[in-house]
Amino acid sequence: MEAKIGLLYLIQIFHLVIDFFCMFYVFLFSAMYDIYFCGFILLQTLHWVALKNECIISYIEKKLIDPGYELGSKPRWLPHYNTFYNKYTKTIKAILIIGGLLFVVFRTDKNYIKAICLAAIILWVYLTYFHIQPHTNK
Repeated sequence: MEAKIGLLYLIQIFHLVIDFFCMFYVFLFSAMYDIYFCGFILLQTLHWVALKNECIISYIEKKLIDPGYELGSKPRWLPHYNTFYNKYTKTIKAILIIGGLLFVVFRTDKNYIKAICLAAIILWVYLTYFHIQPHTNK
């Protein structure tokens, strides 16, 4: 049981590191890495679509907490948020990620990077704030 809790905590720390990278990218890296950043955010959101609006890391966290958890049944339940975030830090996270993508849009002169950023923003906002949650019979 302690090993399971330790593994869960390590996975949550890994998730937090990814969040911090996404939130503070524009402060840490130069424009030469913009394509990787916006590509990462776009791939991140596309994998949510493939996994019923779930992050693979959050899904692993949920399975460790509840082995009977079914993919897509509670996509708004984010265990690492309960550990590291509150309602204010979630909003700050959203502002920093979307702001970072917008900053990249304005600092680049490459149209394909702008297009990837804008697609990532639209998909991220839609899936985070407007996507209709699936219903279960449980």
